[in-house]
Amino acid sequence: MTKIQDHNRDNIPATMPSGGRVISIDVLRGFALVCMVLVHFTYHYGNGEAAGTFIYFFFSDVLADWGAAAFLMMMGISQALSASRMKDPDNRLLFRRALLRGGYLILTGLVMLLLAFGPGRMWRWDILTIMGFSTIVLFFCRFLPSWLLAVLSVGIAVLTPFARRAFNIASEWGGGFMPTPFISEFLPGLRIDPINDYSSVWHLGRIIKGFFLSGYFPVLPWVIFPAIGLIIGRRIVVDRLRRHLPVLLLSGFLALCMGFALAFMGRSKPDISVVNDLVSPLCFYPDSFSMINIQFGMSVIVFGMMFYCYDIIKKDKKRLGPGARLFTRTSNFSLTFYFLHYMLLNWPLLIICLFTGRYFYNDLTGAATALLCGAVAVALLEVLIYYWEKAGSKYSLEWTLAGLTARIAPGYKRAVKNTT
Repeated sequence: MTKIQDHNRDNIPATMPSGGRVISIDVLRGFALVCMVLVHFTYHYGNGEAAGTFIYFFFSDVLADWGAAAFLMMMGISQALSASRMKDPDNRLLFRRALLRGGYLILTGLVMLLLAFGPGRMWRWDILTIMGFSTIVLFFCRFLPSWLLAVLSVGIAVLTPFARRAFNIASEWGGGFMPTPFISEFLPGLRIDPINDYSSVWHLGRIIKGFFLSGYFPVLPWVIFPAIGLIIGRRIVVDRLRRHLPVLLLSGFLALCMGFALAFMGRSKPDISVVNDLVSPLCFYPDSFSMINIQFGMSVIVFGMMFYCYDIIKKDKKRLGPGARLFTRTSNFSLTFYFLHYMLLNWPLLIICLFTGRYFYNDLTGAATALLCGAVAVALLEVLIYYWEKAGSKYSLEWTLAGLTARIAPGYKRAVKNTT
């Protein structure tokens, strides 16, 4: 197959936009990672009193909704850009690379949960596992035209609630749902949360069901966001996104409107509708159909605006401000950054439990203090990767993956620039 047939399937000449690297992707991915750290600390450290505050709601129920979908979408875009850099690609080599990278991400995600939370929460299926699985899936998506990927993504989003009807998903999230604090005071029934955390167990059937349908980030419906990213990435590769940007922003706006409309119509419906119906309140765990629309809308709107600012109107793409350089560095260490933040998140709670006999998960402190703890963790991680970059990034998770790739599936050089 030719390069165009492999990576585009839209019969448009592959011409990467001038400037080579797409700055908005690095900046946005780094920004999403920083947001994730703040979200997780606010959520995991915040107590019952914190849950009723605007700070807690904004980070745990607004930024979190956007950040996870955006992070997965960035991954799909990056896959398209990475594949476009290869001349005369060998599909067998690309498949080995996809298996290696996908398996590496899945294993890293499982080890991360094991080290941070212990074997009891290992099978929660965090975002790294869906990223690993999607990496392999995207290899086969390369052979499909963009319109078909879009149809399949919509189909998965629509069919997921019906697939959940085959199982009692709600029982694995505490058996029911409750109104989301703060927002429910103003818009009752608009958004709900499961009454308990996901109950992962060492049972093969439950592990498989959690991976595909009921875990934190199951294949259905989360695989659609990397696929959407692949479609957008193809537009960037052929230098068509700048012309199609109004369409992208309009589609995001329409999806937002649809998501909120479904949520408003679903306010009077039973809480279980978030699991098995199209018209339902907003819910993140599991991801309701109304929430999927809002996540898509927020993700493409934010990316579209960033792409316009950094890759269309920015004159000197080599001169970045301090914030953009920080987020780019964070993006370069994305896997290491994400892995280590979970250790900083839960190990202090385990140390406190060792001395007090009480595990303060979701019950440590108020919202402002929890957010401050997250900011301190971000600062520590940023200092760490700053000096790590100066030392050549040796022994980071990215460095290890690059070394494995060079041995098992050679022919690819990771394009990481020093940001200092």
